[in-house]
Amino acid sequence: MLVGHNPKPSFTVKSGAALAPGLRVKWHTTAGQVVLAGNEACIGVTAGRATAAGQPIEILDIKSCGTLPFTAAGAIAAGAGFTSAANGKVASGAAGNEDYGVALTAATGDGAQFEGTSGL
Repeated sequence: MLVGHNPKPSFTVKSGAALAPGLRVKWHTTAGQVVLAGNEACIGVTAGRATAAGQPIEILDIKSCGTLPFTAAGAIAAGAGFTSAANGKVASGAAGNEDYGVALTAATGDGAQFEGTSGL
């Protein structure tokens, strides 16, 4: 018997701060909570919104198959590679600490959301 298998590519935890959709998150120092990831590894991308700390929020697993919604730190062309940036966002190129995949749709600038592959 397989124990602990979660076939769903998302999970719900508590937010350690107010969080918008499409932002990369990491585990908070408070167990069971997530906060924005900087230019570093993350556990997933927010699927919804939390308006304050302590609220439940759905996280899309960064290792799931398929595409994920991301928030850009600047313009990203469709077909371009992207990498981690500050404040839970991603940037065009491969200069960050965690490279992802390919942008399937374009992002017009800072704060724009787009669909991309997780690349992991």
